[in-house]
Amino acid sequence: MKKILAIGLRTNQKLNIFSGQAMMFDALVDFLVANNFTVGVIDLTSEYTNIKIGKFSLIRTLEYLKIIIGSINKFIKYRGGLLYINTAQTKAGFLRDLFFVNLAWLFRYRILMQQFGSNFGNFYSELSPWFKYLVRTNFNKGHFIIVEGEFTKCQFSMLYNYQNKVVSVSNGLPERNLLITNKGKIYNPNHTFNLIYLSYMIESKGYWDVLKALNILVNTYNMNVHCVFAGSFKNSVDAVLHINELEAEEAFKLYILKNNLQNHVTYYAGLMGNAKAQAFLKANIFLLPTYFKFEGQPVSVLEAMAYGAVPVVTNYRMIPNMVTPEVGLFVDPRSPDQIAEKVLFLIKNPKTYATYSQASVDRFLEKYTLDSYSKNILNLIKMTLKEQNFE
Repeated sequence: MKKILAIGLRTNQKLNIFSGQAMMFDALVDFLVANNFTVGVIDLTSEYTNIKIGKFSLIRTLEYLKIIIGSINKFIKYRGGLLYINTAQTKAGFLRDLFFVNLAWLFRYRILMQQFGSNFGNFYSELSPWFKYLVRTNFNKGHFIIVEGEFTKCQFSMLYNYQNKVVSVSNGLPERNLLITNKGKIYNPNHTFNLIYLSYMIESKGYWDVLKALNILVNTYNMNVHCVFAGSFKNSVDAVLHINELEAEEAFKLYILKNNLQNHVTYYAGLMGNAKAQAFLKANIFLLPTYFKFEGQPVSVLEAMAYGAVPVVTNYRMIPNMVTPEVGLFVDPRSPDQIAEKVLFLIKNPKTYATYSQASVDRFLEKYTLDSYSKNILNLIKMTLKEQNFE
């Protein structure tokens, strides 16, 4: 039986949904279809997906209800197969997942869950005893739970037999339009030093720290640098500076004008396909000084490594599992001065820069290709379905 019902967020250009999780979901669906699975998809994406990340929203909850009602026919069609579901780390998202998992249980599905991000432990610890019981019961119905690393695996220690049930699988880069080679980059000091920040423009992802570091580099040290910011503005529950994404975007643009950075910044609400590939080909450094509450293994870090754009990142959550000291440089959260210092170091040391760039490419090719990731997931699907004749 090779029927799979897959539930998760999908990328959506119209709605500016380009998260790593959505890209990974799309890539896995394509991989399963290519491997002769019959795949049905329930798309959780809507115009309310990112109203305020991590905060309860009635309108988003109602949208979940609409998706649930519309999914029942698919549960009937694929009954007896496998349910693959990307699980949530919020109450509303969990209640949505609770319905899906129990409906799958009713229709005798085998269940494979995948938890992206690293905030599950905090989410669980803040719940009431009754809600904790619901969470444990629901996750115990999964045959396997896939997580991004050992750090996240330990957050499921409340589950029965979690050492065997919870499986760590490192992310792969789910990009279809890579223009990479096995060679790192060489920086020519006579050229502009190019930086790139690619992620949602969420305050705790650190985009303000990058912008302030750029200001230091340009207006204090008179450096020939340029930074691409790529990502739509999103509001998150851990935001402090601005009450919504419109106010945040206006403040971002005003800062650029006040500090005369117009010639040093290019902003895109989103980059896809060849346009994104060209931006990474040009970039010398990738910046993501994140302390985002729901951070896990950012896919954008893998993309930077694939192109030899040296990562300058925070030592946060599972990022140091990807970026070793040989591959990139670390800064503290909320530290634009440190970011500027690391960029200056690489500008002034082209040979060291080239060493980091090559190490980034090598580590990506060794550990984080989409082919390796997809095969690991496929093996878990085979184990979950317990079929012997897949080859």
